[in-house]
Amino acid sequence: MKIKISILIILFICFSCEEKKKQTVVKQEIFGKYFNLKKDNIDIYLPNTLHQYNLVEYKRMLNTIEDSIARESEILRYNILKYSKKNVYFFRSANHTTDVSVKMIDYYPFSKKDSNYMSSLLTHHCQEIAETTNSTCTKIKSGYSGNHKTKAFMAKFKIDSETEPSSCSTIYAVSSNSKSFIITFRSLLNRDYNKFIQKTIIN
Repeated sequence: MKIKISILIILFICFSCEEKKKQTVVKQEIFGKYFNLKKDNIDIYLPNTLHQYNLVEYKRMLNTIEDSIARESEILRYNILKYSKKNVYFFRSANHTTDVSVKMIDYYPFSKKDSNYMSSLLTHHCQEIAETTNSTCTKIKSGYSGNHKTKAFMAKFKIDSETEPSSCSTIYAVSSNSKSFIITFRSLLNRDYNKFIQKTIIN
């Protein structure tokens, strides 16, 4: 139960999103490349428009965000992910339309029942945040896929506001080869990342 609660806390942290400037629906071609998560021996396949930051570089970039509220929110999220247990990795596109975080967590081979629980809590959390920011949160889809070796959970949300452009948040929890991690895509691009996740190599 303690591990399950920890996973949900990290999912909530990863879900929090910086406001974006516009949303674009893109076609489903895959243009990606592998990035090595050296400390955890994982090769993750991500869009080739992303740049991988080390922790110092990412903190420096966050400090350049002009909007003070967005900057403080992002720095808070960064600090929580950095100083909580296990490693974290950050990626962002040059035009700042997409960012990705990968947070390692304690190994937990969750079940389909667990994924249903996570989906419900994430939806509730998203809607609570939306109420406080005069926006709306809509779960677009969620799902679970698993076999004896690998378990994967996905949930995708759309955030709409009368004063801010729409954005999407897609969250994956993956357990395989005695490793568990959470990948969060926050983007203006309404994109399906499933095929990227499927190409990830967990050594």
